[in-house]
Amino acid sequence: MKKSVISIILALAVSAIVACKDQGSNGLPTDEGPIKHARLNVSVFKDEGLSTWGSNLSKTEPVILLETLKVQIKGKETEVAKVKLSDGNIFYINMRHLADKPVVFVEDTKAYVRNNISSRVFAIIPRGTIGFVTQEMDGWVQIYAGQIDGKWITQQWVNGGFTEEETKIREAKNYEESIAVLNNRASKQDQISRALAVLTDISNSGGMFAEMADSVLTEYSDHQSSDAAEDKADDQKGDVLQEAKVAADKGLTMREQPGVSGKSIVIIPNGSTVKIFKKGDGEEKIGEKTAPWYQVEWDGKRGWVFGGFLVL
Repeated sequence: MKKSVISIILALAVSAIVACKDQGSNGLPTDEGPIKHARLNVSVFKDEGLSTWGSNLSKTEPVILLETLKVQIKGKETEVAKVKLSDGNIFYINMRHLADKPVVFVEDTKAYVRNNISSRVFAIIPRGTIGFVTQEMDGWVQIYAGQIDGKWITQQWVNGGFTEEETKIREAKNYEESIAVLNNRASKQDQISRALAVLTDISNSGGMFAEMADSVLTEYSDHQSSDAAEDKADDQKGDVLQEAKVAADKGLTMREQPGVSGKSIVIIPNGSTVKIFKKGDGEEKIGEKTAPWYQVEWDGKRGWVFGGFLVL
C-alpha cells in the first residue's frame, strides 16, 4: 500500500516537471511548435490569403508557430505563418513580421554588415532600443530593430550589448509606447495622462530606463510651461481692435474671466478710455442691457468687462 502511494506521488511529480518543461516563460506551451514574437504592432488574419482581419498583435507579443505556407498574394508568392495566440485562437500572418525573440540593448551597440568586426559598421543601435533576433551564428546574432536615424536595421549583426531579460524588455516597451503617445499630436488627454503616469513609475523604479524617463518628464514639463507662457504672452500682446469709453456712473468692473462670476481685478472709472483686444462668445443680459463681454486693457491691466457699459 505504501509503495503504491509513493508511486502515485512520484508520478505526479514527474508530470508536474514535464508540464513545466513544456511551457515557456511566456506561458505558451512549447510542445506545439516554436515560439515566435511580433516585431511590430501588426494585424493577424482569419485566412491564409491575409484578406480578412482577425485581431492585432502587440510588439514583442509571443505566438506559437504551427506551420508555414507558401501563398500567392497579389500575384506574388508570400511566406505565411499559421499561428496560435495565447488565447487559443488560430490566425495567419506574414512570416516577415515574426522573429525568434525580443531583446533590449543595454548600451550603444555597433551593428555590422556581416558577422565579423572587420566588416563595415552599418549603424549604432542606441541604448534602450528593442530589437529582435532573426538568426544566430558563431556568437553573433542578426538583428531587426526597425528604422534608426534614417537607416533600417533589418538584417545587421551584433555580438553583444543586449539582454533577453523579460522585465527589461517590458520596461523598454512601456517606455517606447509612452514616448510615442507624447509625440503624437492626435493623442487625447487621457492617453497623455496614462503615458505620463507610466513614465513616472519608470522614473521611480531605479531601472535602466529611470534616468531616461526622468529626462523625458522634465523636458515635457518644461515644454508645457514654455507653451503656456507663449500662449499667455500672445494673449497679452494681441492686436487692438478699437478703443471704447466706459459709460457707468459707478465705474465698470474688470474681471479675470468673462461673466459676473469672474474674479474682480479693478473698477474702471466712468469716462475712462479702454483698448479692446477681443470679443467674447455670445451675449449676456445684465439688468436691462444685453451685450457681449470684451477683453480690454486699462491702466496697464488686462481683463474682461461687460460691453453694455461701453461706448464703442
